[in-house]
Amino acid sequence: MLLNLNKNIKESDASLLAKKAIFYSSFLKNKYKLVKPPLYHNFLVNIGLKKRGLCWHFAYDMLKMAKNLKLNSFDYYIGGANINNYWSEHNSLVVTCKGCSFEEGIVMDPWRKSGELYFNFLKNDKEYKWNQRGSKR
Repeated sequence: MLLNLNKNIKESDASLLAKKAIFYSSFLKNKYKLVKPPLYHNFLVNIGLKKRGLCWHFAYDMLKMAKNLKLNSFDYYIGGANINNYWSEHNSLVVTCKGCSFEEGIVMDPWRKSGELYFNFLKNDKEYKWNQRGSKR
């Protein structure tokens, strides 16, 4: 999918980002001591029994991991869905080709499946309608 974003993407960059994203999702699952389903884990964080594991924790940790790879083929964004709706707001990392628009991106969402990386083109995500939060990161 990453290679399909643009013909100028280096295969080595796409391969590295894909592998790191999958492994890092699993790492965060263990780090946060995630419990299923994700909304129950959110409840535990919100009442103070867990310290981390909300969707935005995953989003910004994934962003930091991706940026640390220093790949020249990609730009990174934080995407948000249902912004300001307490019960359904969701945030995730969105990856685009360098210089491409947010709407052309791929959502990389480790929260949705409790640490198993969900990924899809934004336009094909049937569960959330994504909007760009802030500027390119």
